[in-house]
Amino acid sequence: MWSSHAGFDGGYGGAGGYTQSPGGFASPSGTQSEKKMRSRSQNIVPCTVSQLLSAEQMDDAFRVRDVEISQVIIVGIIRHAEKAPTNILYKVDDMTAAPMDVRQWVDTDEAGSENVVVPPGTYVKVAGHLRSFQTKKSLVAFKIMPLEDMNEFTSHMLEVINAHMILRKGNMATPKVPSSFIPQGMGSMSSYGGSSDLQVGGLSPQQRQVLNLIKSCPNAEGISLKDLNSQLHGMNMTTVKKLVEFLSSEGHIYSTIDDEHFKSTDAE
Repeated sequence: MWSSHAGFDGGYGGAGGYTQSPGGFASPSGTQSEKKMRSRSQNIVPCTVSQLLSAEQMDDAFRVRDVEISQVIIVGIIRHAEKAPTNILYKVDDMTAAPMDVRQWVDTDEAGSENVVVPPGTYVKVAGHLRSFQTKKSLVAFKIMPLEDMNEFTSHMLEVINAHMILRKGNMATPKVPSSFIPQGMGSMSSYGGSSDLQVGGLSPQQRQVLNLIKSCPNAEGISLKDLNSQLHGMNMTTVKKLVEFLSSEGHIYSTIDDEHFKSTDAE
């Protein structure tokens, strides 16, 4: 959907690319590895703030699980805006983690949209480069656009899932993902191999068992890890915690009164 906005220089509509429009990065005389490196540097990947804050830094690169990221897009609401002589500092909140610092440099010699402060309370789409200084991550924005339709917020979250699935595809022998999220043209689940480990909704038998127990709990605060462990015979607490962590990261469950109680996102 981003490619429909001329303000963002490129998009990620293709199943294999997630790259911007061809620019001045590639050199005809460069080697294949150099071209591949430049291609990766041009990737523009939709992300959540939580993913960016938890990204691992390796040399000059950042990784979210198996996905290397540099240029990213987030969508959220501006909680704070502060203008300085050379830049505007925003705090953008997408409700997945604490608000993230987004810095937009301004041209002091020319008047333009980049010099206008977007007021707090505005939902925006931000494209920028992920940076880290003294372990604190932030975005250096090259484009900030107010949302024209709140459906873009929901669409962004779906695109985050879609993009990271596609970019991780080459590094995963047996991806456990809901079949409803497989983009058209990528084939059936069996084409990935290892289909015996994939069950309904892309969950393994153990993951499905834990999810069903959480769904069946009638308590308002959900079910505790201790109760889960007592009902899952043959599983130790370490295994239960890993299964719960996976289900939470995939959006199937969420914590309630503390980090030990969970409810299903599909609970009635």
